[in-house]
Amino acid sequence: MRTSRTIVPVLLAIALLGGCGDNRSADQKAMTNKFEAIDYEISRLETVTSQYNNAHFSAATKRYIALVRQYHDLLGPEEAKRRLNDRADELESYCLPCAGMLADAAKKY
Repeated sequence: MRTSRTIVPVLLAIALLGGCGDNRSADQKAMTNKFEAIDYEISRLETVTSQYNNAHFSAATKRYIALVRQYHDLLGPEEAKRRLNDRADELESYCLPCAGMLADAAKKY
């Protein structure tokens, strides 16, 4: 009985404090969520019929560049440049003008 009186509060405290371990700031969480959403949107465009999606690729590319600019202070110049160049390499075979926009945006960092 005595051990249950000491073990139960300790386990309860561990369970409650277990959710407090996330050290990322709210801005970083918002940034991550927005990048995941646009990554998913772009991945949906990368299909067999991608040649018909150039307008959608262009719009998504502009939003991606705007997102990198919005969070450049959290990303830092090296990470911002890396993300833009990686996305340009990825989209090069689907939308060459989009890859050019991304490469031009990366040169600013």
